[in-house]
Amino acid sequence: MRHQQGMTAMKFDMGRAWDDTTGLLRKNFGLVASIIGLFYFLPQAIITLLVPEIANFQPDMPPPGTDPAIVLEAMQAAYMELFSLAWPYWLALTLFQYIGSISVLALFAKGQNPTVGQALATGFKGTPSYIAAQLIYVFAASVGLGIPLGLAFALLPLLGVLLAFVAIALIFYVGVKLMLVPTVIAMDGERNPIEALKHSWQLTKGNSLRIFFFMLVLIGVLTLISIVASMIFGVIFALFGGTVAAFGNGIVAAIAAAITGSVVLLALAAIHRQLSGVTVPREIDAFE
Repeated sequence: MRHQQGMTAMKFDMGRAWDDTTGLLRKNFGLVASIIGLFYFLPQAIITLLVPEIANFQPDMPPPGTDPAIVLEAMQAAYMELFSLAWPYWLALTLFQYIGSISVLALFAKGQNPTVGQALATGFKGTPSYIAAQLIYVFAASVGLGIPLGLAFALLPLLGVLLAFVAIALIFYVGVKLMLVPTVIAMDGERNPIEALKHSWQLTKGNSLRIFFFMLVLIGVLTLISIVASMIFGVIFALFGGTVAAFGNGIVAAIAAAITGSVVLLALAAIHRQLSGVTVPREIDAFE
């Protein structure tokens, strides 16, 4: 699919994006919740049940007063052990979440009226394109930033530190520019990962800073709510013993991830719709 070039950039309205996000959630809560529950909550809950040491990982820390270098080494060893145990589960969880994300976004494809069954099909078909787009981005960032940083640190460490700050800023900037890649794949039907990257860049033109602050506030609020909820339920679960606490905390974390994922995806859909000129939230009609 090819997208129109040279289109006039629209000014992103954060208030309207929030109204559209809540409108999409209100009108399609049941369907979004069912997909998110299947692809976000359920896989994480299963991992919590089968491998609770991953969901409730707590590294063994040396006693207070230990040499900081020894503490750092102990933490590195603990997290390497966690990674060696958890990476297959994390990979599977990530894949499920990708499919779920594309499926949810496909519900709101402009100019179409997909059923949930069709949205799920789009999720499975569009996920390889989404993965390919991310791999292209990672490869480009590794070559474009990794090599210069490595040379700078080798020649002059101070220059390397300065370039590292520049690289972090660039990563955030490009991340915002490419934030709409999954919406382009799901809502516009784009299967070419390079075209999806280009169209996301085009859609966000002139609006990167507004989109960044909108998503920063949104994710910040959701994260704060998740932390508070986890602390409250953690205290309650602790009263029933270690096993109940471990399982309960894992389930709460899975619910928090599902809720956060739902709101973030609907926000991306709202941003895409606004910048594409689609403004009226609609309700999905049928499940097949």
